[in-house]
Amino acid sequence: MDSIYRKTLHTLLGIAYGDAMGMPTEGCTRRFIREHFGTVNTYLPSPQEGSTIRRSFNAGQVTDDTQLTVFVCEALIRGRAHLNAESFAARLIEWLDTDPRSADVVGPSTLRAVRAIQGGSKLEEAGAQGTTNGAAMKIAPVGLICSCRDMTSLVEQVAHICMPTHNTRIAIQGAAAVATTVSYCFEHDRIEWDELLALIAAAADEAARFGAQTPSPELIARVRYAWRLAENADESEFLDGLSDFLGTGLETVETVPAALAIVRRSAASLKASVHIAANIGGDTDTIGAICGGICGACRYDITDAEERFLCDANDMDFDGLACRMAELVRETRGFE
Repeated sequence: MDSIYRKTLHTLLGIAYGDAMGMPTEGCTRRFIREHFGTVNTYLPSPQEGSTIRRSFNAGQVTDDTQLTVFVCEALIRGRAHLNAESFAARLIEWLDTDPRSADVVGPSTLRAVRAIQGGSKLEEAGAQGTTNGAAMKIAPVGLICSCRDMTSLVEQVAHICMPTHNTRIAIQGAAAVATTVSYCFEHDRIEWDELLALIAAAADEAARFGAQTPSPELIARVRYAWRLAENADESEFLDGLSDFLGTGLETVETVPAALAIVRRSAASLKASVHIAANIGGDTDTIGAICGGICGACRYDITDAEERFLCDANDMDFDGLACRMAELVRETRGFE
């Protein structure tokens, strides 16, 4: 299997794996997960009672994290690495208007921005309140086509994709941090963690000049704190520090530090990181999808049976999409 295609496919499947594993526990507390699920380490259907999120999804089915990542891939492929913001917004509107499952999974910032666009708002204004994690969850394709060694280009691409729905500094910073981490893992077989953290900080700094300046804690300060927990705390202290202090909710400033810390804690193992995410509580599917996209490129360690189950549960052509994305990766990165 060609290495560019393989890493591209594994990134996409990693996102779907993390999304599907976290789907049943999304919106649940760690205590609820322990009491009702035990330890989540396999695909499960959505719960029919007790959860704050009511939907009927089968085991292995994915949510908007994977679907919107696919939309970004398709838009980048159509534009030969240049996403048309108007067309992308139109695709989101079509999805919300025609896919009945979209109402069960769409995030608050995306929905608000789409309705604002439908009401006549300009694209650059529609997402000016979008501080949640919908940008970070779908941004992995930018990490595939852009090198983290060209931070200016990578962050500009991130900001352009964020603009219609998440045009705030914090959302763009979070998405830039995720795209940079995906790019680094795509480019390296071995992770130098201090080097990666420095690149994440550079991405957040570069991204600070984009988007509406909404009040928020500093993203990189929270990433560094979570990173230290991942490196130094015991298991209980690490999990408590994420869920009880830093938070694992919808806001970018919670989701992204949590996901990056879990990647660090698991040494970028896809399976280990996603299992932590599925049990941590909060926005488990998005944290899992971000972890999966990062780890899929470097430590894709799920079984063939798990991969087949995931593909069978979802009507998505991951292989075909990966082939087309890999072609774009070669083109944009200059690979033969």
